[in-house]
Amino acid sequence: MTNEHDRLDSRFSIVSAFWKPQIPQHVLTGTLTNDDDGLTFTTSPRYSYRVRVDSLASLMRLSEGDAVPRIQVMHGFSADGICTLCQLIEIAHPGLNDTASGHWIEANSYRASVFVGGIHLGGIDDRSLTSAHFTFTGIGEWLPGPLNEVWETDHIVLKIPLTEKEVFSLGVRETHVHVSLKVISEIKSNGDDGGRVTRPVAFIEIKSYEPESLNWYLAIGNRIENIFSLLLGASLAMETMFVFRGDEVGHVVSKRKRVVEKVGVFDCVRCTTSQLAQAIAIWLSQPDEFSLVESLALGVLRKGDLFYETELLSLAQALEGFHRVTSEAIPVDKATLRRIRKSYAALLRQEGVEEALASRLCSAMAHANDPTFAARLTDLCSRLSDIALHNMGIEPASFIPQVVATRNYYTHAGNKISSHWRALPLSGVPIFFLNQKLRALLRGVLLLHIGLPEQQITALITREATRWR
Repeated sequence: MTNEHDRLDSRFSIVSAFWKPQIPQHVLTGTLTNDDDGLTFTTSPRYSYRVRVDSLASLMRLSEGDAVPRIQVMHGFSADGICTLCQLIEIAHPGLNDTASGHWIEANSYRASVFVGGIHLGGIDDRSLTSAHFTFTGIGEWLPGPLNEVWETDHIVLKIPLTEKEVFSLGVRETHVHVSLKVISEIKSNGDDGGRVTRPVAFIEIKSYEPESLNWYLAIGNRIENIFSLLLGASLAMETMFVFRGDEVGHVVSKRKRVVEKVGVFDCVRCTTSQLAQAIAIWLSQPDEFSLVESLALGVLRKGDLFYETELLSLAQALEGFHRVTSEAIPVDKATLRRIRKSYAALLRQEGVEEALASRLCSAMAHANDPTFAARLTDLCSRLSDIALHNMGIEPASFIPQVVATRNYYTHAGNKISSHWRALPLSGVPIFFLNQKLRALLRGVLLLHIGLPEQQITALITREATRWR
């Protein structure tokens, strides 16, 4: 496609032809559209009389036994060159059907998850790509631009580099990934007065040790999007994604839920280049189980317009999960635990406890040594100094029981408030202020986890915890 359609959320409607790689002789012509509903390929109307012509997806369903017509990949061609559609599903049959006279005018519409222009891939899991380039909203505003201003006697000269400037380049040993951040200046016309304006455009380059799939690079792009959202204190979004296979270059278009926030200067982490490189290396070196917690944590930090109660439950779950994957498990004497569980099971049988209930009670014994939610919050708060907690308005002795009581109350909705609770659960607007402290605590421990010192982030998390107070 043309450059105007290189963005991940590009909108277009182009005439194209697609075919399944295994059935290249069966070519479907039609229109490929990307709009608010996502990527849709609608075939040209077909006319038939008395004998209905089956669609490609229908033929595949008969041969492959799918309950719903699905196509993993289709190769295509348009005026802009070759392209690929991945993960298609048949969604509609627009047209005219007159069964009485036997006349059929029918088309087929397919919804695709990913479009790759400029290259034919074997599918979203085809491990043939060697690198990818990403750009994101907001990063260029955060990084210092490569603009040099020279004042002469009667004029000012702006020197704008035409070549890219490398901010850092590093290899992540644990995941065999090479990451580099580069900045290049872009010159645009100002629509208001016709003048020229410049802006720094930052892009991330990811190279894999061995060829990887489009799905793998998309996952890496999401993780980069997450860490920069964490560092900038605002929700960023991937703008463009280019993939490379040798000398071949393709650009990706995909329907994504974009939650984009304006970057605030007081919300951004200010760090050195080496700190940024170290933070990204730590982030990409985390074990697989961390990625689930990362999605949960950044999902709630970046998402807006949640009910107060829903936000609190999400924050509590993210904090609990983060503690679980970043803390060493408490050592357990397995022999002793097995002996206790065996005796416990024998006691339940002796007392004639119903089998289903006995099974649940025995299963609960397996988690008897796990830290409580209150213990996990206590440990997370201890990762920050008393001064930082005080500035954030967090007094652990009252804050933790309040969070636990409110979380338990809404997690087990419908239960009565227990007289054994150390604090009463909150409701309404007070939950909003509690959420701000939880958000600041979650962001703080995440930033500490990627190697940033507390004194560098205290002002940020204090502002986040108290800005609405």
